[in-house]
Amino acid sequence: MFSFVDISILVHATEDENKILNHTLESFKLSTHVVTIDRVKTEGHWKNPIMRLNITTSFDIDRLYDDLCNQLRISYGSEDFDNYLKNNHDEKGSVYVRLDKQKLCLGNLLLSDTDAVRVVFKKKEKIEK
Repeated sequence: MFSFVDISILVHATEDENKILNHTLESFKLSTHVVTIDRVKTEGHWKNPIMRLNITTSFDIDRLYDDLCNQLRISYGSEDFDNYLKNNHDEKGSVYVRLDKQKLCLGNLLLSDTDAVRVVFKKKEKIEK
């Protein structure tokens, strides 16, 4: 159903990059052997250093999607979470989910729009015959 997932995290100077990365990989049950991790240094509004982590993988994507959805359905209920999904996809079928970064580091997957871990499941391209 999906071809890859892109997980994007902003890590502020006061946060432990390795801790956030490890908790994210652990939450998604991902090994460093099956992901690509890109680090981009940037600056915040007040010139404070920010590291953007981009984690991508095409390994076991449908399981990742199903696991995430199942956990969020338990937290929010099927109807509410299904409504969230209906409002967070694009015309190509990619699904966008924003998770609370602080809760994720505590082992809880909860939705959030602020200080969020952005997760994008990209659809497989259709092969034309």
